[in-house]
Amino acid sequence: MNLLFRRASGVGLLLIVLLMAQQYGFSQSVVMARNMQKAPRQLPANSQIKLKDGLDHLKNHFQVDILFEMKVIEGILISSDAINRSQNLEKNLERILKPSGLLYKKVNNSSYLIFENRKPAQKANAREESNDSALQTDEKVEENPRASTQNSDKIREQSQTTAQIDREIRGNVQDETGAPLPGVSVVMKGSQRGTTSDTEGKYTLSVTDQGAVLIFSFVGYMPQEVTVGNQSVIDVKMKADIKALEELVVVGYGTQKKSDLTGSVSSLREKDFNPGANASVDQMMLGRSAGVQINQTSSEPGGGVSIRIRGANSLTAGSEPLYVIDGLPIDNGSLLSASSGGAGTGTNNNPRNPLNSINPNDIASIEILKDASATAIYGSRGANGVILITTKKGNKGKIGVSYDFNTGVQTVPNQMDVLNASQYIQFMNDLATDEGRALDFTDADISRIGAGTNWQDQVYQKAPLNSHNISVSGGDDKTTFFSSLNYFNQEGVVKRSGIKKYIARLNLERKLGDQVSIGININTSLVNDANSIDGVNNNENSGPINSALLYDPTEPVYAPDGQFSQSKNLTINNPMSLVEGLTSSNVTNRTMGNIFVKYTILPGLDAKLNFGSDRQTSRRDLFNSTKTLNGLSAKGIANIATIERSNVLLEYTMNYSRQLTEKSTLNLLGGVTYQYFNNKNFSGIIRGFPSDALSTNNLGLGDTNLDNLFSGQEDNSILSYLSRVNYTLNDRYLFTASLRADGSSRFGANNKFGYFPSVAVGWRLSEEGFLPNFFYDLKLRASWGLTGNQEINNYASLTTYTTGASAVFNNAVLVGTRPSRIANPDLKWESTEQTNIGIDASILQGRISATIDYFVKNTRDMLIDLPLPRATGFNSILSNVGKMQNKGVEVMVSSTNIKKGQFSWSTTLNFAAIKNKITDLGEVTNIITGSIESIGPTTIVTVGYPAFSYYGYEVTGLFQQGDNIAGSAQPGSRPGYPIFRDVNGDNRITPLDQQIIGSPFPAFTFGVSNNLTFKRFQLDFFFQGQQGADMLNINVLESMYPNNARRNRITEQALDRWTPQNPGAKWPSGVQPSAYGGGKVNTLALQDASYIRLRNLSVGYNLPVEKVKFIQSARVYVVGQNLATFTNYVGFDPEANAFGRSNVRIDYNGYPLARTWMLGINVGF
Repeated sequence: MNLLFRRASGVGLLLIVLLMAQQYGFSQSVVMARNMQKAPRQLPANSQIKLKDGLDHLKNHFQVDILFEMKVIEGILISSDAINRSQNLEKNLERILKPSGLLYKKVNNSSYLIFENRKPAQKANAREESNDSALQTDEKVEENPRASTQNSDKIREQSQTTAQIDREIRGNVQDETGAPLPGVSVVMKGSQRGTTSDTEGKYTLSVTDQGAVLIFSFVGYMPQEVTVGNQSVIDVKMKADIKALEELVVVGYGTQKKSDLTGSVSSLREKDFNPGANASVDQMMLGRSAGVQINQTSSEPGGGVSIRIRGANSLTAGSEPLYVIDGLPIDNGSLLSASSGGAGTGTNNNPRNPLNSINPNDIASIEILKDASATAIYGSRGANGVILITTKKGNKGKIGVSYDFNTGVQTVPNQMDVLNASQYIQFMNDLATDEGRALDFTDADISRIGAGTNWQDQVYQKAPLNSHNISVSGGDDKTTFFSSLNYFNQEGVVKRSGIKKYIARLNLERKLGDQVSIGININTSLVNDANSIDGVNNNENSGPINSALLYDPTEPVYAPDGQFSQSKNLTINNPMSLVEGLTSSNVTNRTMGNIFVKYTILPGLDAKLNFGSDRQTSRRDLFNSTKTLNGLSAKGIANIATIERSNVLLEYTMNYSRQLTEKSTLNLLGGVTYQYFNNKNFSGIIRGFPSDALSTNNLGLGDTNLDNLFSGQEDNSILSYLSRVNYTLNDRYLFTASLRADGSSRFGANNKFGYFPSVAVGWRLSEEGFLPNFFYDLKLRASWGLTGNQEINNYASLTTYTTGASAVFNNAVLVGTRPSRIANPDLKWESTEQTNIGIDASILQGRISATIDYFVKNTRDMLIDLPLPRATGFNSILSNVGKMQNKGVEVMVSSTNIKKGQFSWSTTLNFAAIKNKITDLGEVTNIITGSIESIGPTTIVTVGYPAFSYYGYEVTGLFQQGDNIAGSAQPGSRPGYPIFRDVNGDNRITPLDQQIIGSPFPAFTFGVSNNLTFKRFQLDFFFQGQQGADMLNINVLESMYPNNARRNRITEQALDRWTPQNPGAKWPSGVQPSAYGGGKVNTLALQDASYIRLRNLSVGYNLPVEKVKFIQSARVYVVGQNLATFTNYVGFDPEANAFGRSNVRIDYNGYPLARTWMLGINVGF
């Protein structure tokens, strides 16, 4: 450990020396948040200087853009002493502008506009002006001349009104927030007639005829054209031109202008998020980014989510991305769920969502880093992609308050189609007849049973949800802050499941003089889950959902004695006894955040020290009461489990930025980071309680002779050195390179450190003179890099021990120990080499834009258990041997389809097609995995095929009467039994006849969103889906191979079963299914999981609150989620996965996806 710290401090000092020695004259440059600026020159004392020089000085000192018309400031002199750098920018601007009759407006946080003080009521005649007096900045930040409209290149003032003028047009011009926008040019198209808006955003212009078209333009905003018609008042809202304003994108350890990106980064802003009361951050971005597949593995409130960025990258290490929240990489491992309960308490392979503790309303942006150029800066944790989550910050200005309220209801849109009571009676009696035994139900039974019980109706409910969120933000020249409080309460559609969340956040930044700033981001949460048992187990351990599908529909809910009824023919529980008698709750406290200090050593050279921490504790209480069969036999089973996780980050970085020429910039980054993780856990199971009354609140009442206790502790750490260079030449040629060295405690002594380089280039062809005017923007990108995956067990490289056989020594029983795993000192992380080629293009003044990427990812050194000779005493050793490939194409297209008057319609489309295959397994022939209780293995990993392909028997048909069954490969079969393909031709059906029967990976995924606005109304709807994926539906296998013949069946399988009268049936006869022969996993249970889903529909209305002084804005809206799913899949959800975040995808006993309607209101004060 000391060695690691010595390395860290040594490299930190070396970075300082190298950067300070880079070039003489560091004091001559400074880096801006938005654009690279020249260093402010020292102003001569007590001298007259040009106003333009004074504005240049202020611009560079305060790191802002100052926009103006050259003619407005030409010839104006000011005193150099009027500029006081110890005061804020606004006071300086007011002092130097007021004597000349000029005003300023703050356009955004880093842009100011200088304009003449025209009186609001003043009428403006047309003005003449030369081309070079258009609005500009000293840096010449302007729209692409090929893409710009001709609305602002000639604004002329005529000396007199012509006889052609026949009427006057007036109106208001506002920005997107409704604030007045001064200085906007208003020109009658095809003429030299024009004006500009005044300080209140008002304008007046005379036009010649009804067919006149007014063009509104302003630096940093998209131009608009409006036909006059018979209107006399035309009000316009200007929309920010993202390209002109140089949108910033968050990247690893910094930000970049979007136009300068060379890597593949998907950037989502608040306008891109899925609307409504999203329970977690992942739901906000679901389906919104190409190549990012987000599956809700469990639809239970707070349930698990699986995110794959450009495919699955690993077999045994994790495939989840790295989450970084405000610069803090967090532990994305699963917390406690209703799992690990021990015998009879139920299990659940779906972990809780690691993002449950984050308030979605606090999110300002989400960046998804996909290619190696973007992710290599995170080294051994970047192979699966990186998701950067940035929370909201405060802005200078008066304090603003925002309140959001949502309320809604959730329902199960479709129940699983199983037999009702009358169908069940008929099926069981028909089956008894076919098997030659007595009928299961007599006429008297049928009369007594009546309509029976729909167990799904009993288990499911209409579930309410509501959310309250309040945020306060503001600041002054030195301090800015953002704070929020959130309460979220969602009941589940399965009774007695749900989640409650209480979340608070504070983000605070303060400047301590001109060189030092400090900040804190802190988030604390309390999450209370009530879990429903689900997962891959059957019988009682599968919980109420599975029981509702399999339980006898002829049984009543309650027996005559008022207790839950119990079928004498089944060993599974009455579903309601599990709802009421099997309870599970989790309480998780989590506090995460970071404190940073930033110091400007020299203009352009910044140092930042960042300390972060993430601490979470969770306790799960699970009680199996005597209302259930297992609980009754054990006199109650109590299980308490706790886990504590802590994560500490210490990080030091230096950043140097320099404007080399007017259009060339250089940025250097270097740093050292150290992160330590510690996990502690405990669980105890006690049986034999005198009463259910105290549940898990007094374990001492149980039989402590039957206890089962476990506790443990693990830790790991990672030390990293990172560096990156970004270079832009002439705003055309872009270069990025990075290198990270990671040292991890998880890997073998011979491979503690790994090195992860990347390089990328870009070419902005739109800046070249030879490109046709057709393109508004065009950029080519190419990148290559190496990233790693260290998501394995903390001690996988070491020999570990477990309890062994006991021995008697001196009349005492001694517990022995034995090694459970053999050490591998050469163990290292999996490495992913990725090549990416991309293109960014836009046309029609940016109305249509597209991003296309083609990538190839080759993962090598995959961690696989290699078999060992039996003489070693071990079965296998974890080694780096396998290889996997993912390659594909991603497309993102956005368009403004219509923008006319007060109506607009825009569309965004994303598409991704990714192919996965195993290219090498070393000495291993194949890996058979995905085992499910009573079913067996379900998937295989083998060379040349996708990972975790479905593995089973192909059903070619059903045996018919008259077939030569005795001479077939299944001589013990009978008419109505399935025919399995004899793959190896040995005339027997054995495990050697299993084959790959499908792939869990879709051929392509897509999402399409549309946004329409008309006056105060907004309509958004978003479709998302996948095509070509298979899903192994274990519910179908349960119905084909029931553990008990009296279990219920899927309706189609029962009613369309083979009989002599129905020889063309799809499904086997159901007669003695255990004698079908062959294995259980087969093509009849493999289903097409393609779907198209109306994921979101939102209708909103902005209330007219302009005359209400204390209300800035108010909006009401209705949101629907998961409103319709178009699919041939017969399960609850084609996204479900009983194996949680594993790449094995199985649908079994899944929590149903809810349809949700919400009503909400947002008010800003």
